[in-house]
Amino acid sequence: MEEPVRSQARLDQTKRLSNAILRRTVVNVVLFIVVYLVLFAGFMTTLGSAVSNFVYELLGYDYALHTLASNLFLVLTAIGFVAGIVLVVRSGINRALRYFDLLLDSVSDILAKSDGPVMLPGELAPTAMALNTIKATSEQNERAAKAAEDRKNELVVYLAHDIKTPLTSIIGYLTRLEESPDLPLEVRERYTGITLDKAYRLEELLDEFFEITRYNLQAIPIERSRFDAALFVNQVVDEFFPLAEGRRLNLVYEGPAELSVFADAGRVARVLNNVIKNAVAYADPGTDVRVRTGLVTAVDGFVWWELTVSDQGRELSPQHLERIFEKFYRADESRGSAAGGAGLARAISREIARAHGGDIYASSDAGLTSFTVWVPQGPSVARS
Repeated sequence: MEEPVRSQARLDQTKRLSNAILRRTVVNVVLFIVVYLVLFAGFMTTLGSAVSNFVYELLGYDYALHTLASNLFLVLTAIGFVAGIVLVVRSGINRALRYFDLLLDSVSDILAKSDGPVMLPGELAPTAMALNTIKATSEQNERAAKAAEDRKNELVVYLAHDIKTPLTSIIGYLTRLEESPDLPLEVRERYTGITLDKAYRLEELLDEFFEITRYNLQAIPIERSRFDAALFVNQVVDEFFPLAEGRRLNLVYEGPAELSVFADAGRVARVLNNVIKNAVAYADPGTDVRVRTGLVTAVDGFVWWELTVSDQGRELSPQHLERIFEKFYRADESRGSAAGGAGLARAISREIARAHGGDIYASSDAGLTSFTVWVPQGPSVARS
């Protein structure tokens, strides 16, 4: 709908500009005719007799010469009249061309990122407003892109530092095992276990690093199919039971035994993995991480698939909630956190939800933090 509206606005602006130029040109032509006729009438009234007497004295009383002189005078008068009309019309055309020059200059100023707003004549006020909007949007996008690039570069430095930490530990424990072959079996097993944990952490960091280098959210393909969301959610939840038990957390599923939905299961699985992983990482030990799913019918009769993951832990401030889905934004400033991440998981989750035509939202109140994903299913009548 937006493109036809913009096209109509452009047509209206062009029509207004054409009418303004035509109106100004017609007014100038009429004024010229009036002035020309007034001057001609004044000339004939005040100087006509004197000129006639001069011609008679100069040419004598030859009728043919007098007729020729009169015709020549009328021809010159007509030529002057036509020339004046041409000049007036040309002035209107030149004014129209000046509008194009002003528009080109304004566009050049926008491309050159010059300071100050675009200034155009009153006839081009809507165009000036549109150009200023484009300029403001371009500057805002450029600032946002620069901020994202700065955060990306900063996170690359952070990740390089984080990668070095487990790598140093791995090298240290392996060196210890190599230099001390006579270590007790229980010590060797403990060192091996620590080394394996550090290797897993290093793998996670490397995955994040490569995720940053190939990060591109502009085109996420969605391949929808119908599947049982209850079975799907429980399968994803089951994958986190070992991690949850290690942190003394209870994973709780809340939803129907069967639930038919239409979405890209692989993409939604990534979103659900990201959200549950975040909840398990930040929930207080001994609390529940609840995963709720179901269909919700909006007031307009449209049906949405709702996925909500809630945990009880550290509360997120309103400042974090506003930016939590920005790419490369870290809500957790603690560099020692194993789940700090590069802020990509949440941004990717939002893009996947929006690629479905839905969205993802976060809320946090009194330590209860919830992430809710909405995936459109269609009008309720279509499901009956």
